[in-house]
Amino acid sequence: MIQPSTFNSNPYALGLRILADQVEATLPQYAPVPESPFRNVWDFLCCAARTKDEAAGQVRQFPAAESRYDYLRELSRLRAESRIFAVEKSRRMLITWWMLGEYLWDTITHVNHANFVGSRKMEASAFLLGGERMLFMYEHIPVTVWPDKPRLEPRGRLESGYTRLECPDTGSYVQAIASGADQLRQYTATNVLCDEFAFWDRAEESWSAMRPTIEGGGHIDLVSTPELGAFMQQLLYD
Repeated sequence: MIQPSTFNSNPYALGLRILADQVEATLPQYAPVPESPFRNVWDFLCCAARTKDEAAGQVRQFPAAESRYDYLRELSRLRAESRIFAVEKSRRMLITWWMLGEYLWDTITHVNHANFVGSRKMEASAFLLGGERMLFMYEHIPVTVWPDKPRLEPRGRLESGYTRLECPDTGSYVQAIASGADQLRQYTATNVLCDEFAFWDRAEESWSAMRPTIEGGGHIDLVSTPELGAFMQQLLYD
């Protein structure tokens, strides 16, 4: 690591710093939107995220402050440090809600991000973007904590969800995809979430199509309940 004190005496080090400043100046589209009142995604989840308890039929605050959900904070930290993030889940762990919160935050606070959320069927993917999941979280952000939140507009109604959510204030979007090798071939993705990946019919084909996303600087999230012999098991343990 080059120490700051070496810049005055080392022309090469000074050149590196100037080059880094120039590169950063050409990438304003990746800067967080300054109007956000939250320090980071975890702060957003703690203060603004709401989930739906389908068993009780109630709207609940995302339980970030409860010690029994400390694992979600740790998973959020690990995800931020990884280009490929994979985790197995079970019922009541809130893994899918947490991931959708991460993607919602990214879409409404970063400029020109292309995010993708997929399940084994397009209808299931659209459900994750719809009024029972991601759009639900957005619509239940309390006006008292974010009175001027960016707009999020649904597109492409499909059964109980939408195929796309667009944020006109940031130029970012979330696109629903299904399994298969052709789903991401024409896109450059910032983040790709594959929910219940162990049950995708063409999981290996889909994985092969997603790999170029990593090479271009993207991020892939794989979450699923366990399934013995599934392709995801190979990725995790072989």
